[in-house]
Amino acid sequence: MPRWYINELKRYERQWKKERMLCRVWLAEEGKQYLFQSGTGVMYYPSTATNTWSKFLKKNKFPHVKLHGLRHTAATLLREHGADQRNIQKFLRHAKMETTDRYTHEAETVSRALIAPLEAMGPRLPKFAP
Repeated sequence: MPRWYINELKRYERQWKKERMLCRVWLAEEGKQYLFQSGTGVMYYPSTATNTWSKFLKKNKFPHVKLHGLRHTAATLLREHGADQRNIQKFLRHAKMETTDRYTHEAETVSRALIAPLEAMGPRLPKFAP
């Protein structure tokens, strides 16, 4: 994963812990710690991510892309920047190479440099007009 993404997840976890400490009524079962939850410890429904994604697309006037389509995009970007099929398979956690082949079609060598384009997409990086 790109470093910015891991850093965002860590930041999210810190915020989650702060909110947990401030919450007067924690409704989660004992020992349960849902990363994506309602603010009172109750996990979101599985459809929440898809619904939130759809609202985000509409709000920003982006064309409809299924949330799952981002996996295909990631595989394509990795392939175009030098990742080999085996490493893409590991990244996507596919059990079979045939599944990965449906996402990508080309094999090359992998290096840290292939993640550089994803690093450049970090949401906190300054953006400059062309």
